[in-house]
Amino acid sequence: MRVLLLSCSTGQGHNSAARAVREALEARGAQCEVIDPIALRSERASRMVANAYIRSTIGAKYAFGALYRLGQLVSKPNVDSPVYHANARCAPMLEAYLRRGRFDAVVATHLYPAEALTYLRLHGRLTIPFYAVMTDYCYSPFWEETRADVVFASSKEAQEQCVPRGMPAENFVCTGIPVCRTVRERTDRHAARALLGIGNASRLVVVMGGSMGCGEIEGTVRELLRCAYSDTAVVAICGNNEALMRRLNKRFGNDERLRVLGYTDRAQLWMEACDVLLTKPGGLTITEAAVKGVPLVLTAPIPGCETRNAAYFLSHKLAERAKTPAEAARRAALLIDNELERRVMQNRQRRCIRADAADAIAGFILSAEGENERVDGRDGC
Repeated sequence: MRVLLLSCSTGQGHNSAARAVREALEARGAQCEVIDPIALRSERASRMVANAYIRSTIGAKYAFGALYRLGQLVSKPNVDSPVYHANARCAPMLEAYLRRGRFDAVVATHLYPAEALTYLRLHGRLTIPFYAVMTDYCYSPFWEETRADVVFASSKEAQEQCVPRGMPAENFVCTGIPVCRTVRERTDRHAARALLGIGNASRLVVVMGGSMGCGEIEGTVRELLRCAYSDTAVVAICGNNEALMRRLNKRFGNDERLRVLGYTDRAQLWMEACDVLLTKPGGLTITEAAVKGVPLVLTAPIPGCETRNAAYFLSHKLAERAKTPAEAARRAALLIDNELERRVMQNRQRRCIRADAADAIAGFILSAEGENERVDGRDGC
């Protein structure tokens, strides 16, 4: 079976979800490709879309939040939005790519390609199964415009938010958000620290802000260094945000407790090594942390889906929430000092967040009827 997975580089969470599903499908013998359909128009167009998203979320996040709320107001199931028409422009090139590749199914982990596929479906030009994967714990505007055969839902709550918007309940399968196999493979904390050169006697707090380095990292680092014990190590992972790295090194570079990193392929190892992780509530990041059983303090979200992700994790007591950098530092210190609270949080994460979502999605896609996976689909919360 040949499967095409479609994502978009507005943050790396959607790409990570696509890679996780690809990995699970290929482990079962499928042949897969992952592409950004906007890049079929041109690589420049793909970069422009990604950069516009990054600028809006980092430099004007409150304006981005206002646009998100406006999208919720104008998004209607029977009215085609400008978002739909913009993405429909990619449909002819996507159709040609699907035909050349002789794919048997297509999976979208982002709204934009899902809109393009919907255009093809509505115009009778998509005859293979079309699946969509949710990467946040909530409804997002304009998803009700899409016409996927099956939507793999992140949670029952997300499904319940989507159905009143016009998305058929029978099209949902609750699997959770897919993560790669390496996320599910645990490294002992002491072994992780040894690999990273961190002493076991140290308290370790890791601060992350996704691939874009969002989430008030600078202020959070300042407060952590101000109130942390002398044996506390603070690691700030800035992703691709080089300007943030320069500011942190300039302001706090003389403090030996701080290590500043850019993009790293060892982020999962840092999660396993730390006592507490402080991060903005991106859907993939917090899912990966929960699968690994990492005590979490959620920092400033990008307004919109991340606000609702934080609400979901708080409602199920899978994390704590901090509204200011000072509160984030205080909550981190309290969690480090309270082993029982950390263990209770980790147990809830284990019960509520499904680690095998990618396997469930792959099994459903590859099964002739999908009935076994549909019955087994569950939401631990």
